[in-house]
Amino acid sequence: MLTKKRVIATLLSILIMVIIFSLCQHVFAIHPDYPIAFMDEGWDVTINTENYKNIKMSEVFTVMDSKLKHGDVIFMSKTLPDLGEIPFPAISFRSRYTTLECFIDGELIYKYGLTMYREDKFIGKMMHFITLPNDYAGKQITFKMLAEENDAFTVLEGPSLGSTPELRMNFINSHLFIIAAGMALFVFGIVFLMLSLLFVTAIPDIAVQLYSSLMCINLGAWLLSYYNVLSLFVYAPLETQIEYFTLYLIVPFCYIILYCIQKPEKKKLFFAFFIISSLIPFFQFILHFSFNIHLRATLPMYHVDCVVGFIVVIYYTINSIRKKNISSAGMIQMIGLFIFTIAEFIHLIVYILGPQRAQITSLTAKVTIAGGCLFFVICQIAFYLLYITKTFAQRQEYASLSRLAYADGLTNLSNRAKSDKALMDLNKAKTDYCIISIDLNGLKPINDKYGHLSGDKYIKDFAKVLTNTFEELGLCARIGGDEFLVIIEDASDLDIEALIGRMNSALSVMNALYPEYQRSVASGYAYKHECPDKDSHEVYLLADQRMYENKRRMHEELGIALRV
Repeated sequence: MLTKKRVIATLLSILIMVIIFSLCQHVFAIHPDYPIAFMDEGWDVTINTENYKNIKMSEVFTVMDSKLKHGDVIFMSKTLPDLGEIPFPAISFRSRYTTLECFIDGELIYKYGLTMYREDKFIGKMMHFITLPNDYAGKQITFKMLAEENDAFTVLEGPSLGSTPELRMNFINSHLFIIAAGMALFVFGIVFLMLSLLFVTAIPDIAVQLYSSLMCINLGAWLLSYYNVLSLFVYAPLETQIEYFTLYLIVPFCYIILYCIQKPEKKKLFFAFFIISSLIPFFQFILHFSFNIHLRATLPMYHVDCVVGFIVVIYYTINSIRKKNISSAGMIQMIGLFIFTIAEFIHLIVYILGPQRAQITSLTAKVTIAGGCLFFVICQIAFYLLYITKTFAQRQEYASLSRLAYADGLTNLSNRAKSDKALMDLNKAKTDYCIISIDLNGLKPINDKYGHLSGDKYIKDFAKVLTNTFEELGLCARIGGDEFLVIIEDASDLDIEALIGRMNSALSVMNALYPEYQRSVASGYAYKHECPDKDSHEVYLLADQRMYENKRRMHEELGIALRV
């Protein structure tokens, strides 16, 4: 059951994601000034020598006898509707692993990928915005495509007709969730990567945050490139290569994060899975860049790797819930990784289903994969907030324990343990330090006459005077009932006599204001240079000796017997 802190951390993370999405929706929301026509119906399609009349472009798979093969020629034609006078008329269309030539009444107005096709280079997916002539209405538009890959496509989205700026904004508006998710992943990854790098050597447990940040950057790049959104914001001619490169790294990243969370007992077996999972994308990249076996052709290797990784994540998630063998923060990350892998697995099933996936709405597909990625980010933010809260609490506890160990309970000055440590540290000092030994006068008579509460007040009153005089210059400590010590690491430029005089004057003022008893101290000090080749303890003994000499003189002047 989630604790209150974990619930708050998760809710804060969700709130951040909602704010980001709302801002994107507000900034990019459009209200078209001109009509936009979605042209999915009424296409005449020719695949090699087979002709098909009046079909939906999104349902072209229903008339195909077999999958496309490399070199297949596809023609699609339709009469353009009349939308009236619109500025900068254009048509938007996403091609998939094919070349593209666009004709208006038989005249070529646009071409893409022909050179790459002749050189047998990888042709990926591309979002095209094709400018049309102003008198487009009633003319026939024809798309000619050459399949570069086997099974280049089974489903195509119908093109849209409208004004160029509004087509671009409409594309952005229809992918707001993807943009919000991708940007959130990317920005979160960059920010937390920098934070993780700052603290990775100081905080060992931050390593999982480092790898999670890298995975978020990878997921952001994959999500934006998968939907061809990346090329709208930056020049990305290799957008599809980026998509596959980042896609194939997802499973190895999952193994790394899983290892950081779980610290598995069967390390050899786990590392075997991880090494195989890492070698698969490496092998795929070698085939693509060295042997021209394109990234898409080796996609089944990723599918197998993905299924195995999904099974491993499920195993460790169930094991963690059953045994409760990881921390609450680790469980948050485990849940985030589990939900993401489920979303990725659903996305994989939809892809493998082939043409049947056309029956699943585009919105559902986007929400599933982007939602899984966002949930992973939310869990990372929740983990970070919980981690920061826990770290802050630990530091507060450490500070409290340190104060108990090194602070005097009555005066809040440093205690004897702290002063002994400071004296040891002085043995390494190169400066001319000074040690001042101070002893209260008349504490026992005040305790006997007025009680220990008055004696404690005497001690606390002097502690305030001591702090006001020396705190900014060095360490002030109470090392016994009425014994105090001041350590000044560099006293070469200080007038110690004047400082002691200021302290005594402050006590005299206090005596005048509160005359119920007299407050005074005996003090003595010594410098490092007075004890050459000796340690700090010898310097302290010299200061203490001078303090007792001062105390003896004060008692002789007052006619008080010296208490030994």
